[in-house]
Amino acid sequence: MPVRGELGSTRPQKSTITWRGHEARISLGIVICLIFWVVFLLLPYGPAHETVVSIDPGMTSREIAKILNEAELIQSPILFQAITKLARVDNKLKAGTYKLSPGMGTVGIVRALAQGKVELIRFTIPEGISIRELADLLEAKGLVSKERFLYLATGEDQDFKVVGGDMEFSGNLEGYLFPDTYAAEAGITEEAIISMMVREFAQTVLPEWAENDVDERARALGLHGVITLASIIEKEAKLPEDRPLVASVFYNRLNLNMPLQSCATVQFALGSWKMRLSLDDLKIDSPYNTYIISGLPPGPIACPGLSSVRAALEPADSDYLFFAANQKGGHVFSKTFKEHQKAIAQVQVRD
Repeated sequence: MPVRGELGSTRPQKSTITWRGHEARISLGIVICLIFWVVFLLLPYGPAHETVVSIDPGMTSREIAKILNEAELIQSPILFQAITKLARVDNKLKAGTYKLSPGMGTVGIVRALAQGKVELIRFTIPEGISIRELADLLEAKGLVSKERFLYLATGEDQDFKVVGGDMEFSGNLEGYLFPDTYAAEAGITEEAIISMMVREFAQTVLPEWAENDVDERARALGLHGVITLASIIEKEAKLPEDRPLVASVFYNRLNLNMPLQSCATVQFALGSWKMRLSLDDLKIDSPYNTYIISGLPPGPIACPGLSSVRAALEPADSDYLFFAANQKGGHVFSKTFKEHQKAIAQVQVRD
């Protein structure tokens, strides 16, 4: 007869219990291995290099996972998708350009995409910069193609327009790209970066133009004329305290139908900056040469700052018709040509 255990079971049942114990240990081992595998995939790996990736609007977590895997930022696209679902952010990953590293780990990358921590590039547009100089600056920062930027900003693309405030800006945008410090997302389009600067102009300058105490002569010029004059003031006067007086000289000349005779406009007509202008330079045939034309040139010659815009809107009250600049950025103002010649002689001696 077979030998029974205390509960009446036979010995073959002892073998079944032993096998089930082996199954449990094997299952536990598999679970532990899976846990270690998942943790391994979640941990940062590889060199801590940074890679720039762009996520387009409307991309699914699966499409994003593929991009990240191909960029060697994550090891498992499936695990990436699982984490986004568990965190309930699979439909909340934000579009944009990111600078990511495998050292962030999968969880860190998911967090960055969910929070929209896009890569931003800070840059400063100095006052008095021209569109062409600005194109060089932005291309050096890796933000734009110079050719594409100029194509849009100089009005070659007749369909490109920017709405700022209650105005529409189009054509040649020289003077309307406001000088300031900006932060732009890496991968920003030329259209977007131009629009950003034009809207900053609208937000900053248009309220000044709407003030009640704007000089009547400025009102007569219109906004485009004021910005054109402000750009000339910006290039002629380095010191903010000199700008209202420089503005008064130009307004007085306009009132008398005298040429503005601004060297800065000649420099713009030449297309390159020279330390000293020759007599031949002053004869260049250009609508921007204010030595041979009367009135304002067709448009701005640079991007004026707010100080120069305010000087054009509210010039000083003076009888000056001339100013002589020294090499320190200051000016000597004169009412007559004779006084002006004397001032030039004094400035040259001091310099």
